[in-house]
Amino acid sequence: MKNPKKLIQKSKLFNRCVKVLLIMLVMIISGLLPVNELSTLYAQTTQGELEARAAPVFRRICMGGSNAGHLCNQNGVCPGSTCPDRNIFNISVAVQFNATNAELSNIQDLISEGSAVLFDVTDGQAEIGEAFIYNNAFGTGGNADLRIYPSTSPTWWKANTGSWQVGGSMHVSINNINPAINQGGTLTHEFLHLVFDLRDEYESADAYCDGTGSESCPDAAAIAAGATPSIMDESGVDAELCWGQGDPNNLTDLSNGNHDATNVTEQSMCRSNRSGWAQVVWSWPNTFLAPTGAPDPAANGATVNPTRFILPDNTTRVVMVLDESWSMNYESPKRIERLKVAALDFIALAENNTELGIVSYSDDAETSSGRTNVAIASLGNNRSTWTNAINGISPYNMTNIGAGLEKAMDMITTAGGVTANTFIVLMTDGINNQPPPQSAADADLQAKISDLMTAGIPVYVTCTGGDLGLSSQCSEIASGTGGFYVDSQNPATLAEAFVDIHERISRRDAIGSFSTRIKAPDKKYFVEQGSESVTFTLIWEEKDVEAILYVQDPNGTQYTGTGMSHGQFVRVYNPTAGDWEMNIEWVKNKSNNYTKRAYSRNQIHSLNAAPRYATVLPGQPIYIYAYPRSNGGPITGQSKLIYGKVRLPDGSWDSFELNDMGNTFSAGDDIIYDGIYTGVYSNTTLKGPYQFLIQAEIESWHQGQDHQKYDSTILSPRFEREVRVSVAVADPNEQELTPEDDKPSPEEIPWCKWLFYVALLLLLLLLWCVIRQRRKRG
Repeated sequence: MKNPKKLIQKSKLFNRCVKVLLIMLVMIISGLLPVNELSTLYAQTTQGELEARAAPVFRRICMGGSNAGHLCNQNGVCPGSTCPDRNIFNISVAVQFNATNAELSNIQDLISEGSAVLFDVTDGQAEIGEAFIYNNAFGTGGNADLRIYPSTSPTWWKANTGSWQVGGSMHVSINNINPAINQGGTLTHEFLHLVFDLRDEYESADAYCDGTGSESCPDAAAIAAGATPSIMDESGVDAELCWGQGDPNNLTDLSNGNHDATNVTEQSMCRSNRSGWAQVVWSWPNTFLAPTGAPDPAANGATVNPTRFILPDNTTRVVMVLDESWSMNYESPKRIERLKVAALDFIALAENNTELGIVSYSDDAETSSGRTNVAIASLGNNRSTWTNAINGISPYNMTNIGAGLEKAMDMITTAGGVTANTFIVLMTDGINNQPPPQSAADADLQAKISDLMTAGIPVYVTCTGGDLGLSSQCSEIASGTGGFYVDSQNPATLAEAFVDIHERISRRDAIGSFSTRIKAPDKKYFVEQGSESVTFTLIWEEKDVEAILYVQDPNGTQYTGTGMSHGQFVRVYNPTAGDWEMNIEWVKNKSNNYTKRAYSRNQIHSLNAAPRYATVLPGQPIYIYAYPRSNGGPITGQSKLIYGKVRLPDGSWDSFELNDMGNTFSAGDDIIYDGIYTGVYSNTTLKGPYQFLIQAEIESWHQGQDHQKYDSTILSPRFEREVRVSVAVADPNEQELTPEDDKPSPEEIPWCKWLFYVALLLLLLLLWCVIRQRRKRG
């Protein structure tokens, strides 16, 4: 997480105050509250920001004493106790094809070697604890730390530098993982790029950083004299991180350090002349400690622990966790009715053999309290068990999100545990406020999020409602668990949000869309070669509407839609490449608001996007990163832009763009042509959710040019993508005086008004009678 936020809520019954920020729940878990600042020059990260990002990392914390639970990097920080000697990173690996057992064994050897080298170069302060290897992780593979491609998409080692836990990854194809060569150093080199924002030391910086020539760290003269090379200069197993600062007047004098005496490497020019060790501590200031002199050639006498490998099966296992608190009675149609439509659409879209469970929650998530629980089971043609459960939920009392998440985790455990494709889909319309008092509610939800992070279960969140800080809560839960947040502030968009979430967890990326809300021109939908499946969806808002969706492939073959609650869909496996058309025949009451969208599942081509911060303060910029990838891994259109639209909290639309041209073109982007596109949106005076719609038309794009081995002949084929990303703008000092759960429901309000008018009428009649009686007496 990146920002400290506070969600303060005062109950009219108990007049209680929130003492802990719900939206910083993962910050508290990780023990650090980062500062929200703009990027420093030539860097995507501010000091400590990478360390603060929520992730399955066991950071060093004091084991006891007066600072128990606080982050530490040495025993002196823990009076009366000790600080562990290492940070443990759990990583996820998305194998973008169906690897053989031999190939999986090579991948495990690579990671074991990489963990040992990482442990060495950090002087025993970091290792890889667990590696979740998702074989045949179709589509985007979620927020994977390492992506491994088939040899048909030749990719030399590359990392999205500084983009750890905001959509970035390390990239390589299986043919470049050679078991005969110790590549642990190469993995560590890329890991340091991704997780610590280090740049290379073996080459000059990009042009705008003013570097020239072929460089090294330490200086070539020092290496020739026997100095140890930097791990960011060469990837040998005996390399180390540069430290201190070399003497420009005596390049072989390393008494004060061996870092780039002439300050001309990319690390120097693009990271304010910081040495490798200084950059590690800059990025992780509370849990890493730089050596006072030369780094230890081994690991300070410590021994690396073996990495534990987990290879889950490919079963898709999902639990929908649905809010049925009292405030779901709001709106017209009611939010609960909108939710039922959305959940029923999700069930209709799910493919056979998908394992699905359902949990509803209000004060708790127990069936004894009237809540709905449907155990995880495999879907078939008859889905009445799930649809009947959805139709039976009804609003009641307060909001206990933690109880719903806990019940979902219990279901997943009972069903066999976490698979390669296990997700929770969470819908809420209010701030978590149970169990009382509020401090207990906060701590309870924080504990549940911690459990989800440890288990590796992402939460895909959508929320609607009027509670202050609601969008912040939703975005932080999604970001903290490595999930996804899509706004549905307007309850009418709940169905669209659930459809989008379903396709994302099915690893189908959106190709493009047409919506009457945006008023963009309709279009054909290009499906690229190699797509494994494609889904076309039509969703409308109104209840009394009937329509038929017709989809036509490039050969003229027509497919007729299958019904959803408020829409239709078509799904085709192994689709023909080319332009597809979506046409609508309105049977009854043409909808005024509808959305058409197409989705494609492809192992090689994708566009991922994520915000730098899940929540920002009003008036502060929103940073959005986009990561296009294709043949050869990360790609760039160089001077080409990626365009987007943004829906503001008041429902209006604006536009913005993302570029890969470095800081000389516009503020925000880091390294020119590295395949990381950056957009900065500054019109953030309104509080609430901002939804970004990012659209890219890609053809003949090149590899990111900061590859170690750049091949200009590798070009991407044509493909199109669209990504929706939501970000919250919130003021932590604002108080929610009366949560919607405590307000009268819309059903009560007309009765209250009616009683008021009756009472007023009776009062007037009584007054008239009194006046008349006095006149008679007079």
